[in-house]
Amino acid sequence: MTMPQYGAPQQDLYRTDDAPSAVYPRIGVAVGLYAVAAAGWIGYEVDSRGADGGDFFTALYDPRIPFIPYAQTPQDWALITAALVFGGIAVARRRVARGALMFLAVMLIALSLRELVGLAVSSDYRAVLERSEYGQLLIGFRMLGLLVGAATLIAMTRAGRRPVIPRSYASPNAPYDAPYNAPYGTPYDAPRPMPTAVRPQFAAAGICLLLSGAVATAWVIYRLTRDQVFLVGGSPDAGVGGFFRDVVDASYSTSIPYSFHTVAFALAPLLVGAVLLAGRPAGRGAGLALAFVLLYLDGRGLYAYVADGSVEQYFDSTLGTLVLLSTVCTAVLSLVTIAVLLSADET
Repeated sequence: MTMPQYGAPQQDLYRTDDAPSAVYPRIGVAVGLYAVAAAGWIGYEVDSRGADGGDFFTALYDPRIPFIPYAQTPQDWALITAALVFGGIAVARRRVARGALMFLAVMLIALSLRELVGLAVSSDYRAVLERSEYGQLLIGFRMLGLLVGAATLIAMTRAGRRPVIPRSYASPNAPYDAPYNAPYGTPYDAPRPMPTAVRPQFAAAGICLLLSGAVATAWVIYRLTRDQVFLVGGSPDAGVGGFFRDVVDASYSTSIPYSFHTVAFALAPLLVGAVLLAGRPAGRGAGLALAFVLLYLDGRGLYAYVADGSVEQYFDSTLGTLVLLSTVCTAVLSLVTIAVLLSADET
């Protein structure tokens, strides 16, 4: 027999719904469709310009074959793939998709804003797009990306909220809520919930991502402290200011976001690692999505070292040794991150 419940409705104070929000499938479909559209758009550009499809697919795993400019970067393709995978997982209503989609939404918002900044500050950039056959459509696609990213971030943030038990409330109809022998209707201070211990898998993954982010950040600092700051498509005297302008402005240097990804994939492991160390449930999905992308990028780099058949040449100099060893280390850190997060319970 079920005892009747008295006092404040329990569903207003606690949420016991074990199933993820119904918004998961809708957001998963939206993200997946946008990823398909992005892949189709880029693929159409590759085909319309008469590029060799075989070289394009080879470039996905072999950095010795450069991507053609309009095929974007390997980071873009990795993010598109992650969006398709975790969009499908969201349709299946798995909680792990929540953090992953939040991470991808932040990346999409940032990339879309970079394009919009370029359009806002450069009349030449606007003129180039206006002369393009599909310029207006491309601008609309960037705006849509901003909306999809914002909607995804808001929806996934709301889907993870849990009501907080009030610290103090009156219970005129529920003397059971009051302390023993307290007068009827006495306000009752609900005990503060005990802090949730960070799961060891989250702690281990967070440390791995922080180390990976530290390595990437060190290489960014090294790059920016050279006499000439390398900037794809830019002049040798662009300097640190030019580099960071290229991060946030698509009209500077080249619209392909090389500098953006350099900074983004140095900061992302630090931020997601901190979220994991804080024990946030969304950190699991975000950590998995990020680790898979980082593993792909490191694996692509290591393929070139092995395919050349002369790995020993990298040990001829201190810089070459550090490049090779840091790539191996970050790849291992990504593998460990994936393994420990997959072993964690989906809560």
